[in-house]
Amino acid sequence: MEERTILTALGNIVDSLGTLSLVATAPDDPLALPEPPGPEQSAAYEAHIGAVKAQVDSSYHPLLAMSVRDYQAGYADRAGLYLLEFLGKLKDEPDYDRTFSAEGQRTLATYVADLREL
Repeated sequence: MEERTILTALGNIVDSLGTLSLVATAPDDPLALPEPPGPEQSAAYEAHIGAVKAQVDSSYHPLLAMSVRDYQAGYADRAGLYLLEFLGKLKDEPDYDRTFSAEGQRTLATYVADLREL
């Protein structure tokens, strides 16, 4: 795994989810369905997920694919939950401490905190 690639892609993913979450909120109608992102945003999100997929074991791919699916449907919260599950499993990997530097681990912890706020 390449730490820089994963951290850069995840940073972009978290930013995308935060933006979608703000756009999808309809304070005047709490029962309104979220608006899906445009094709350009969906393609960018999918590309960032693809960059992460290229760096991790294929056993993580279904979680990442479900995140893409829910992002494209406009459900930032659910897409974020799949990423939280992915990051939790990544942290449980035996070589996590060797793969990610102390700074990288702090960055991932920040991403987890950001995702929990969605």
